[in-house]
Amino acid sequence: MSDFALARESIEEVLDFPVQISQFENRAEQRRLKFDKKIAAFKIVTPFLIKTQMQTYRAFLISKYGPLTEFTFTSPFDDIEYTVRFVPNSFKTIYKQGVFQCEFEFEVLDE
Repeated sequence: MSDFALARESIEEVLDFPVQISQFENRAEQRRLKFDKKIAAFKIVTPFLIKTQMQTYRAFLISKYGPLTEFTFTSPFDDIEYTVRFVPNSFKTIYKQGVFQCEFEFEVLDE
């Protein structure tokens, strides 16, 4: 079971491949992969939370010292468990109309 198993309202998967593009004088391009691995991240929004629930998410972030410590997370897109870290400065807590909501991002470490 993954280390991060808290509820999510929405998850956005961000995939990219590191491509180096060289452009020549005649405007022709040459493209190649910088390395043969994808770059992946997840943007997560929590459901609406009461204060004690919001504190659970904050406690998880604090227990990992933000982006310092890695942990596991299972993607709902492919059911694969990834080793991830928090993206620096991505954890936000919103308080609106009496409820809380958190937003944060995970970056996938080398697979």
